Amino acid sequence: MNWYKRANKKPDNWDEMCKYYEKRTHKHIDLVTKYCKKIAKYDPDRFEELNKRIKVHDDSKFKSPEYEPYVWITWMYKCKDDGIEFEIPESNEEDMFQATLHHVQTNSHHPEYHTEQRDDVLNKENRDQPPKKIVDATKMPDIDLAEMVGDWCGVSEERGNSPKSWADKNVGVRWKFSEHQKDLIYELIDAVWK
Repeated sequence: MNWYKRANKKPDNWDEMCKYYEKRTHKHIDLVTKYCKKIAKYDPDRFEELNKRIKVHDDSKFKSPEYEPYVWITWMYKCKDDGIEFEIPESNEEDMFQATLHHVQTNSHHPEYHTEQRDDVLNKENRDQPPKKIVDATKMPDIDLAEMVGDWCGVSEERGNSPKSWADKNVGVRWKFSEHQKDLIYELIDAVWK
């Protein structure tokens, strides 16, 4: 994609940033695997396929156009969590946004994959906040919702918070789901969360 460009100059600790990113991302995938296996065990008739899907969960984060921008994103969060001042070069901000957009629009465990909206599906100023317009995810199939819940549970365990709190904050605000989808999201969280 022509919007993606490598930063002209890598920071001196680039290798450390990459190693941290890879370690953290593999840990995330391990946690998602843990929760997807729980979901598959909870209802194998509907969710056995998760055992195959978890083998490729977030593979796109290890390739262009996502890899380098996600190294920056992950390091930014690490520094924030550690109370270390870290400034992203302004030239990287658009790449980081575009990499996130690419990730959510090409991986079916994200609601943004299932919407006909192509623009304004992410908040450009703050990726952790809802976009200006709610994303219609009502076409998202149950298997993708189940993997999404596994993803939410994995992130919640990493961050020491609750996937139910994340759902309460975002369902109907960031993403529009049908009543069936909402019920399934909360059912799966209740069934597998710790």
